[in-house]
Amino acid sequence: MSLSATNSRTSRVQPVFGWLAKHGGDDWPDQFLRLASGIDRTDSCGKYKAIWLDPEREVPASSTRLAWMLRNVPRLAPVDGRRWQELQKRTQDGKKVQEALAELDRGNLKRLSRGLCLEGKTHADCLIECERALIWIEGKRFDWLSPSVTWDVSRDQLARNLEAVWILAAAEKKDYCLIICHEHPLKHHEQALVTGYRNCTWDAGWPHLPAEQRKQFSKRIGTVTWQKIAAEWPSLRDLPKLSDLTCPTV
Repeated sequence: MSLSATNSRTSRVQPVFGWLAKHGGDDWPDQFLRLASGIDRTDSCGKYKAIWLDPEREVPASSTRLAWMLRNVPRLAPVDGRRWQELQKRTQDGKKVQEALAELDRGNLKRLSRGLCLEGKTHADCLIECERALIWIEGKRFDWLSPSVTWDVSRDQLARNLEAVWILAAAEKKDYCLIICHEHPLKHHEQALVTGYRNCTWDAGWPHLPAEQRKQFSKRIGTVTWQKIAAEWPSLRDLPKLSDLTCPTV
């Protein structure tokens, strides 16, 4: 099986949400969210407006997050333990670090040097814009949620991306949620992250955010299988890219 045939972005995310954007109608995002478990929504998203699929929507780490990392360098653990000295060298100039913190505390990311930017941009597999909400899609098939970033082993992909869609939604004064679309049962670490964030028993991905915000995030994480989506819109199974999608809807 070729790499393109197993890549979740090209074999699932793009064909499924590309089809829904063209054929789902004005209200398909609400119909889609009703399929997801873990979120309790009573308000409508409003009519579908736009979608980001190709290119993907990019969102930089927040100034609050980057400032927290610079203030807590001794507490950070790189994914590759052999790089701890590199992290120290990047942040050893105290004057530059203080200047960077002053800019970040003002919400200014533009003047931050590359060496002091300890977390890069994150990407939405798919971002759906509705009248009153943004929906961030995390598509999985033979891949899984990344548990870490380069300079922080506890900053996982779920935490990064839920914070990213919140930032985008806040700028537009809209609601938001993140939906994990998966084909196979979630891996152990994925389920542990989802459960931990939903129950507010795990917060290592958001140490820079207040407890009240983390509590709000706990209600914005949904999961749904590709099989359940295809069962809701049977015409999706006519797409060549979905010819290998198994039939179970659980």
